[in-house]
Amino acid sequence: MNALLDKNLSIEVIRTKRKKTASINISNGSVQVIVPDKISDFKVKELIKKRTSWIRKKLEEESKIIISSPKEYISGESFTYLGRNYRLKVYEGSKPEVKLIGGYLEVSYLKKSKKTTIKDILIDWYKDHAIKRLTEKTNRFAKIIGVVPNSISIRDYKSRWGSCSSKGEISYNWKIIIAHHHIVDYIVIHELCHLKHPNHSPLYWKSVKHIMPDYQTCRQWLKFHRNELLV
Repeated sequence: MNALLDKNLSIEVIRTKRKKTASINISNGSVQVIVPDKISDFKVKELIKKRTSWIRKKLEEESKIIISSPKEYISGESFTYLGRNYRLKVYEGSKPEVKLIGGYLEVSYLKKSKKTTIKDILIDWYKDHAIKRLTEKTNRFAKIIGVVPNSISIRDYKSRWGSCSSKGEISYNWKIIIAHHHIVDYIVIHELCHLKHPNHSPLYWKSVKHIMPDYQTCRQWLKFHRNELLV
């Protein structure tokens, strides 16, 4: 393991016997170049030189990503649903439930229940609303695009907002319901267009643009604000 400094750019080089090709990982402002154990220092330097502009671009993009503070699940805290912020109001009730009233997300909980937390109650509420809203939007845009999905579901994806299988099964990351309506619409259109084009070819993006001319704005928003979509 060693580090290189290229014009104020700190890069850590990791050699391993487990890889046959080189790869570059960028996370939290640090850059790691992972290379096969037998590759020469000269080739490593050439790789870094060739990818320096790309690395700087990715670092700049990463610096713009908004990092949100962890939730505490206490009254007065702000939670977002379909792009609108609501104040959390927590109180002890006869059963665990969530009500959207005015500008508040009111959460009642059973004091004696140690298994069900405020977070659990909120996540269940978001998931219930996600499948309802996403199903409505999917059916509406499917008619416009001229496709018919075989199924619609929600998942706990870690690094994607949706998926469309070869069988026409569409699934969404339930957290996308936190974003504004227009962003949610983009994700729905994105997946539905895969029913016509199971790839990201120019024809595919042309189909997306036909339905949503400003789709690139939505992609950029998700790139920089994805960490805000949390419960």
